[in-house]
Parts: sequence; structure tokens; C-alpha cells
Amino acid sequence: MKAETLLLMAAAAAFLLVIFLRFAAPGYLSRLKVRPKPLMTQAERRVCFMIERALPGARVHSQVSMGAIMNPAKGLTKSEWWTTFNKFSSKRIDFVVEDPETGAVILLVELDDRTHNSRGDRDRDRDELTRRAGFQTVRISAGRRPTQQSIASLIGDALDIEEALPPLPAKSQTSRTNA
Repeated sequence: MKAETLLLMAAAAAFLLVIFLRFAAPGYLSRLKVRPKPLMTQAERRVCFMIERALPGARVHSQVSMGAIMNPAKGLTKSEWWTTFNKFSSKRIDFVVEDPETGAVILLVELDDRTHNSRGDRDRDRDELTRRAGFQTVRISAGRRPTQQSIASLIGDALDIEEALPPLPAKSQTSRTNA
């Protein structure tokens, strides 16, 4: 081999070693510059509370990655499995409603803010993906400022139950039926 080729190979190996040591060395993550961020927006916290009220006894998780509740179908090659997984795994679901007794996912809830107006096709595609995994999605339009009753109604309709809310006190129930 020529000296030039050996020198070039040595330089490339040294460069790769420096890159490897910089990114694979212990303490790499601890050197990143980060800051805290709220888990949920104010609107999401409000809706989360309403979901919890509409389904007492259910556990509500927020900002769940799709990779935490779904896997690619069986029978794929390793390459196909990872390609499929990487396409959805880091996408987030606003709320996952779980049965705390069994761990089964009861419902997925998405709070659609104004950015969802232009993402209709993508939202439908996501809903179809989660449906194929066996999940039902309820979409709540944030534009109309969701109420406890509207959320309870959407959840009740999705789960095919009469009333998603616990009975209201007699005074409130009278007001509600007169409305």
C-alpha cells in the first residue's frame, strides 16, 4: 500500500475514534444543555381532569408514545420490523385511558388544537393505524372549549355506555333536564 493511502486510513480511523469517544463515552447525556418543560398544557390538564371525572376508576396517562402501546405485526423481517416501528414509535398520543385492574387500554383521546385543522389526513391516518392495533380514538376539538358534559358524551358514545359521568346531585340534575 502507498504511504498516502495508509495515512488517509489512519486519519479516518482517528476521526472515527474521536467521534465514538465523544458520543459513546459515559457522561455524554449529562453534558447536554436542557431545561424543564411542562408535561401538559393548561388545556390538556383541564381535559385530563374531565376524562378522569367522566371515567372514575380509570387511569389516564398523558403524552404516551405510540411505541409504548403498539408493536409492528408479527411475521416481519428484522429490517421490516424496525422500519415499521421507527415510523410510529416516537409519535405521541395525548391521553391513553387504561383499566387499572387489567392494564388494558380502554380508549385513546386526542385533543385537537388549531394545528389539527390542516392535518386532517394525517390524523385519519394515525387513527387508522391505532385502530388496526385494536384501539379506538376519540378526538376532542379544542376550538369549541370542551366541557365536562361534551367530553362525557363523546366518551360515552365511543364506549357505547349510557352515561360516562357519575350522577350529578339532584339540584344540578334538575337544572340539566330543564336545559
